Amino acid sequence: MATSSFKDRMAADRASWSESTREVHTAVSAAVKAEVEERTLLGSALAEARKDLKLSQSDVSEIVGVQQSEISRIERGVHNPTLDTLARLGEAVGLRLAFERS
Repeated sequence: MATSSFKDRMAADRASWSESTREVHTAVSAAVKAEVEERTLLGSALAEARKDLKLSQSDVSEIVGVQQSEISRIERGVHNPTLDTLARLGEAVGLRLAFERS
């Protein structure tokens, strides 16, 4: 029995998609990419502020009561923290949450 790679399977499946399915896929892909970029920027800002204060992730963990591993994931942009967690982390490193117009 022949096997095919995931990439080959996906290419074959995509070839059968309707135009509307392609449009939805494109829109969802763009939205996910934008969200990941925002998480990465947020995490980088938290990490930079923490480092400016000469605090380790463990130091911040003790201050805010969030596990160090969770702080690491937030700083790398791979975790989706609650607003409460973000507010506590921001406060610990001298940042505050704010909305701005795009």
